[in-house]
Amino acid sequence: MHIDGSLEGNIVAKSNVTIGKSGSVSGMIDTNHLVVSGKFTGNCNCHTVEILPQGRIDGEIAARELVIEKSGEFIGKSTVHKDNVYNGSYDSVNKASKVVIPEPPKVEKVNIGTK
Repeated sequence: MHIDGSLEGNIVAKSNVTIGKSGSVSGMIDTNHLVVSGKFTGNCNCHTVEILPQGRIDGEIAARELVIEKSGEFIGKSTVHKDNVYNGSYDSVNKASKVVIPEPPKVEKVNIGTK
């Protein structure tokens, strides 16, 4: 997925996510490989995060590998995945899950007489 415009929301992708030079994303990203040439504000959970020249991340990064190239910017907090293992959210999203739909409220029919 390549983003060159503005996006506000969450991204969960098994493939790579690239934010281009003119791209701006605000939200949460969960992907295998994130490449930022534009601006990202929010939290990301990835195997690898790359901030390219003129790229900027404001937020929290949880990754196995973090690469910040010269003139790339990172403002925030970074953590290494526990035991250096990345488990993406997309794994749990793709698994079948039980969805419970509540029953609609019961409505009683009432006859109203006229006088």
